[in-house]
Amino acid sequence: MKRIGNIFVIVGVVLIVFVAYTKLKTYLEQQKLFKEYTSLNFIEEENEETLEGDDLEEAKNGSVIGILEIPKIDLKTPIVEGAGEENIKYAVGHLPSSSSVGNIGKKNENFAIAGHRSYTYGKFFNRLDELEKGNKIIIKVRNEELTYKVFDKKIVKPTDVDVVKPVKGKSMVTLITCHPPYSNESRLIIFSELAFQKVLE
Repeated sequence: MKRIGNIFVIVGVVLIVFVAYTKLKTYLEQQKLFKEYTSLNFIEEENEETLEGDDLEEAKNGSVIGILEIPKIDLKTPIVEGAGEENIKYAVGHLPSSSSVGNIGKKNENFAIAGHRSYTYGKFFNRLDELEKGNKIIIKVRNEELTYKVFDKKIVKPTDVDVVKPVKGKSMVTLITCHPPYSNESRLIIFSELAFQKVLE
């Protein structure tokens, strides 16, 4: 009996160490991405051309292109280019098939971001279902801060690609995650529209 008790204790300790290791690894990876983003230089050097519009459509897969903040759910996470499994392991990912980073903030554009509903409470899009109409979604990209406001929320089939299409007259950011949590059955979609933007010092 004592031997069985010892086995349970060992298993418990191993699980705790594994969870702690996973959390630490995720934290360190995120800090590395944050550092990569904040070290980017957006000041135009003399005789250097500024990238705009279509030039930014070819952002390197896996590179950090911005920061996403959602105050309502206490989320702050890097945005990387691409939404493959490796891309969204430690961040959220921009869908290349949606509007490019160079066109974010412009009318008739829909910038789509996908993320996991992590098993850890408050991580990535774990609490995305809590968002309601009027909640803010803040995107920091290049030297701008763009604030969007939620105007709709839907649950759709994974095959419904219309959610990433632009809507005439709107500058949108659309957030995408699985529904229900940890399932590929459906998608939870959050639609938001640009409210205001400012240039960062």
